[in-house]
Amino acid sequence: MFLCIRISKKGEVMQSLFIIHSYNGNTKNSFGPYLVKECSSLGLNVIFPDFPTGKNANYNEWSKILDQYLSNGTLNSDSIIIAHSLGAHFIPKYIAERKAKIKLYISCAGFINKTHKENTFDKAMDDFLPTKLQIENAVLLMKYRYAIYSNNDPISSLKELEYYADKFNAQKVFIPNVGHLGPKSGIAKLPEALEIIKKHIIKSCK
Repeated sequence: MFLCIRISKKGEVMQSLFIIHSYNGNTKNSFGPYLVKECSSLGLNVIFPDFPTGKNANYNEWSKILDQYLSNGTLNSDSIIIAHSLGAHFIPKYIAERKAKIKLYISCAGFINKTHKENTFDKAMDDFLPTKLQIENAVLLMKYRYAIYSNNDPISSLKELEYYADKFNAQKVFIPNVGHLGPKSGIAKLPEALEIIKKHIIKSCK
């Protein structure tokens, strides 16, 4: 992983976009590479970290990776974060614990309730799941909030997905029949997220 603060030709620190993958996610098979390409061309400093996945997914280890960007100023109040599935648990908890302000938060297939199955995913959720107070604090630290979700998500019901959006007082973006918004649902692009991001790019990045 390469850490840096990118500077524009005008000598300004570039606005950063962070893409946070899911429990079994990676930086290759998702809508992430599409956003890396499109948003880099818009002048954003796009950061798509590889976090430990599966049974190795751990809140503290994920936090250590983002801490590096927070400490060097890359993650700041102008930053944009888009988080998928388990990433949508991680980011609110992390933001609340670090008291880190960001400009825009986009959750993709974000849900709060556990799947109620004895599996490693639910064990990870025990570690990542934000408390009610952490959610409330995170909302205050996120200037703009959007929730992207679908009706045929195999992980969560539509009611649970909308409950997540309501808890964050997020603007709802419903996309029919795209499942959990991952590779198993055949999602390699997410133009809806790109359009949201475009609305919140600071002028110096354009």
